[in-house]
Amino acid sequence: MQPPPSTPSPAGSQSTFFYGWFILLGGFLILVVDGGVRFSFGVLVKPLAAEFGWDRGAITFAYTLNMLVFGFSQMMAGRMLDRYGPRLLFSVSALLASAGIFLTSRTDSIPEFYFYYGVVTAVGASGTTIGVVSSTVSRWFLSLRGVIGGIAVTGTAFGHFVVIPALAYSQARFGWRGSWVGLGVLVSVVVVPVALALMKKEPADMGLSPYERGGTARGWRLAPAADLAPREAFLSRTFLFVVLAYGLCGFQDFFFVTQFIPFATDAGLTSQHASNIQGLSGLFAMVGVLAFPAVTEKFGHGLPLSFMFLLRIVCFGLLVFSSAEPAIFTAALLMGFTLMATAPLAAAMTGDYFGVRNIGLITGAILWVHHTGGALGALLGGLVYDATGSYGGIFLACLVMAFTGAAVCVGIRPPGGPLVPRRRRGRSIP
Repeated sequence: MQPPPSTPSPAGSQSTFFYGWFILLGGFLILVVDGGVRFSFGVLVKPLAAEFGWDRGAITFAYTLNMLVFGFSQMMAGRMLDRYGPRLLFSVSALLASAGIFLTSRTDSIPEFYFYYGVVTAVGASGTTIGVVSSTVSRWFLSLRGVIGGIAVTGTAFGHFVVIPALAYSQARFGWRGSWVGLGVLVSVVVVPVALALMKKEPADMGLSPYERGGTARGWRLAPAADLAPREAFLSRTFLFVVLAYGLCGFQDFFFVTQFIPFATDAGLTSQHASNIQGLSGLFAMVGVLAFPAVTEKFGHGLPLSFMFLLRIVCFGLLVFSSAEPAIFTAALLMGFTLMATAPLAAAMTGDYFGVRNIGLITGAILWVHHTGGALGALLGGLVYDATGSYGGIFLACLVMAFTGAAVCVGIRPPGGPLVPRRRRGRSIP
């Protein structure tokens, strides 16, 4: 089926095929690799513990450090995207991420592991991940930003689904070092050619306008948002509610990513079986990452995000009361369905609420909070286990966070809602 035609260019010409669909394809392919890199850490925990005798708290601190550096670096990556465009950013970042993963495979000490994985890999990965890809794609689409961003982010979910089981299989045959060398090579082999061949900054570079279908796709969205300065966006109450929800979400996300496989193997599952279940959760994430943005086109952002947290109440409620395989399996699929729901919505909300001029930086700030929460979730998951020999306490904490997140998201209002700040200096702040 041929995609809808683009909107007319400023000169009035009509294009038969909108180049933004190639941007979407390129973003999807880049995020397949991103999903494999960022969500595969859990496969590494027990091999490192077996080889070096490190406890889980020490190992997962590398992921915590990675998330802190990664989250902060996303704001810089977003600024570089706004200034230099995606081709340079994606290419350089992929080479740096590959170097970090290769060096990780050569590590022989905790300080090396923290630096190679926690810093070098994190800085590189921050420039090839959901925030910058979604921001790039959002520039090309005025209508359906959430849905288009969701389609791109299915690449991350697909990478989660494919790479985690494949990496577990590879580690069983070739060891963790050889497997991580292969993962590092994959990053540059895929991302650099795609970035150079397909990615462009914005439609104006080709004399086009952003894609906008006839009419409005959203009953609550009547006009494009004004382009705000970052400071104005950061001071708005809407931004405060958004980042609070994203911080809670990130804590749960990366606790699950780092600790699910160790937890499941503690409960009696084999490493390959646990990896397969986590990979299957990535398949469910592909469904969720399309479903939630589609619902936002009708109802705005707040209510669908609240529903996401309601599903997580069920997920963590199961794990608080049971470690039987059916409960583990059901919880993993529920978590998978919601795991990436917020990812495409960050750039979509930025565009809808704050405009696109600084979309890379503002989206990066939202995702920095998300990954700071993720860093805490990964670290506390390992520390609580080391202290108690169980994940029960952290499951209960995640359950409380799910209730809190559901309430917070109800307070996220669309432009013009009661949470939108009053006029400042003669202009309305969405």
